[in-house]
Amino acid sequence: MIRYILYIIVVGILLITYKSGIISFPIQEISIITSDKKYNTSKLNKYLDSLYGMNLLLINIDTVQKNIISDDWISDAEVIKSFPSKITIRIVQHEPMALYNNQVISKAGVLINSSTISSEKLPIIIDNDKELISAYDIYSLSLINLKKIDLVIKKIEIHHSLIKIYTTSTVLISDRTNFEKNILRLVSLFEDLNNAYGKNITSIDMRYSNGFAIK
Repeated sequence: MIRYILYIIVVGILLITYKSGIISFPIQEISIITSDKKYNTSKLNKYLDSLYGMNLLLINIDTVQKNIISDDWISDAEVIKSFPSKITIRIVQHEPMALYNNQVISKAGVLINSSTISSEKLPIIIDNDKELISAYDIYSLSLINLKKIDLVIKKIEIHHSLIKIYTTSTVLISDRTNFEKNILRLVSLFEDLNNAYGKNITSIDMRYSNGFAIK
C-alpha cells in the first residue's frame, strides 16, 4: 500500500514538473528536409525562428504541423522531436502539373495560389467552363495517351462543346462528348497517319466518326 502511494506521489510530481516547464529542453536547432523550396521560405523561417528557446517537451507537434502546411505549396509535413534540443521537419510539397486559368494545378488536382507562376514552365489549361475536376480529367487523359505517340502538350483550350490541344507539332481538335473515344482512336491510328501523311501534320480534327480531317 505504501509503495502504491509513493508511486502516485512520484508520478504526480513528474506531471507537475512537466506541465510547469521546470524540466526544460529549449529548442536550439531546427532542421528542414525537403527536395525543393517552392513555398514561402521567408514566412516559414519567421515562424520557425519563433520556436527557438521553447521547451521541446511542451511544444505541440500538431500546432507546428498546422502552421507549416498553411502554405499553399506544402501538402504535408512531419515534425519530429529529437531530444535534448532539436526539431526535424520533413516537408512534402505539391508537384505542379499545369497552369489552370492563371493558377497552378498540382498533380493531385489541388489549386495553388502561387507568386511564382511566371517561373514555372508548365503546360497551360484554359477552361472557359471553369470546371476544375472535368478539366483535370481531360488533361490527365490527354497526358497519358499523347505520351504514347510522343506528343507533348503545350496548351489545352476547353470550351463548352469543344476541346483543342496544342502540342509541340500538332493541334488536335475534338468534341467534348466523344473526347476519350477520339483520343484512343487517334493513338491507335497515329502511326498509320504518319506513314500516310508524313510528319508534317499540323492539325488533326477528330470530330468525324468515319475518320480525321488532316492538315
